[in-house]
Amino acid sequence: MRHFDEAELVELTGVCGLFAQSNRFQDSLLLPIEEQGEVNKIGLSIRVNTDRLKAYIERVVATWPAEFPAPKHDTASASSGRAARKAAAQPTTQARITLPDPAAHNDAGWFLRAAGRLLGGVPNAVRLWAHIPHLGKLFLPFHVAFFYEGVGSRLTSALKALVLVRTSHVNNAPYSLAHRLALGRAAGVAEEQLERVATDDCAASPQFSAREHAALAWAAQVACNTAKHRDDIYQQVRGNFSDAEIVELTGLCAVSCKVDRIQNALRVPLESDAELEALYRTPRLDPARLKSYLMDIVENWPREFPEPR
Repeated sequence: MRHFDEAELVELTGVCGLFAQSNRFQDSLLLPIEEQGEVNKIGLSIRVNTDRLKAYIERVVATWPAEFPAPKHDTASASSGRAARKAAAQPTTQARITLPDPAAHNDAGWFLRAAGRLLGGVPNAVRLWAHIPHLGKLFLPFHVAFFYEGVGSRLTSALKALVLVRTSHVNNAPYSLAHRLALGRAAGVAEEQLERVATDDCAASPQFSAREHAALAWAAQVACNTAKHRDDIYQQVRGNFSDAEIVELTGLCAVSCKVDRIQNALRVPLESDAELEALYRTPRLDPARLKSYLMDIVENWPREFPEPR
């Protein structure tokens, strides 16, 4: 903190988390590197053209589909019912960053109020991003599209929740774990399964289907960035998931790792049980709410952006 203010520290930690996400996604799927000429084109400028970014979001809104594809449900899954909620372990360390107020009359407040309309509440992890609201408002829709059903996900919310909970255990991320357990319960995942996912041998448990076995094993390898060496586990995944589902599954694990590392590093404090329940009343996201959020971004596009120090 001697060299950076809070906004810079959030951005710095976010950049580190983002590269952890990219490394895990690209390494796990063994993506080939482009030819040097293509790499050179990508690095021609260190600045983003904000007009092009705005135009991209406008095109996303203008081509918004009338309906999104539904995920393929695993009929053999053992996920069913919802047991009584057990309290998740809560982080006991003190937060490293203050949490901006959603009522503030500035860019941070605008972002948090827009996030609240999208999510049905404002979790502390989102309040953290309000220190750099112009980045936070672009990160948020990417995250929710991965974590929820409803906006093009090929994976069911129950399978997503199991994978997210497993990743949180591997990364020892208590804040993320509490949120993902709440998401799992909203998706109807059985309490026994949520507990079993905490164990290292969960991928072999008879409580899970073949798809769930493969997904849980893959999630642990992606989290440790060892998936690139595990052709045996990849073959399990290939036998149970389509190409599109593998991309989403690997992306979900990688995004989860980014979130876990940022929240762990900045010691984001956990909300109350009541706030968690309010945030996860449903595992689905209404596409109209996400479209409205993106329209808000375009309509409130700033004339100029803050420059780095």
